[in-house]
Amino acid sequence: MTIVKPTNSAALKAERERDKALAMRDYEAEKIAWQANMMRLRALRLARESADAQATPARQPIAKNAPGRRASPGRTPGARRAAS
Repeated sequence: MTIVKPTNSAALKAERERDKALAMRDYEAEKIAWQANMMRLRALRLARESADAQATPARQPIAKNAPGRRASPGRTPGARRAAS
């Protein structure tokens, strides 16, 4: 059985606690940086989508029987070609 000196184990425990605190600080800082980047990218995407929506006018669908449309002058609907 190995006997560990109390001062040595206390020093190791204190070092582990410092490492743990440092690792948590690094993790939190990375998480905050990631969230800030996501918010920045989301804001850019929403601004681009808004600008695109304002730049392109909305198209109105063309009705099938719109008043401006006419049939071809040489053909009538339902007419067949004469046999030669």
